[in-house]
Amino acid sequence: MADNKNMEINDEEMQNAAGGAADVDPYGYLCDGTVGTGTGHGTTNGVETTDYSVDGDNGKGYWAVYQGAGELKPGTRVRITHVENGWNAGGYEIEVIG
Repeated sequence: MADNKNMEINDEEMQNAAGGAADVDPYGYLCDGTVGTGTGHGTTNGVETTDYSVDGDNGKGYWAVYQGAGELKPGTRVRITHVENGWNAGGYEIEVIG
């Protein structure tokens, strides 16, 4: 019988194998960002939404809902929040800075 050797597995390898290495943002304010060129309209839990692509100052890209009046132009500076509760729970929302 061949010798069986167990490979030493570290925490990171276990997370990857178990699907637990996802990059999950904390809830609440994340960072400021800049609205990109992409927009989309949809419905989230029965609420009509306008979604924007946003380049976060943290180096990540987001699709986020804007609930203010009017449409945002590319280059608009916004605050990005990861929503914990309510109709958009788990999603991202933005508000204009200034």
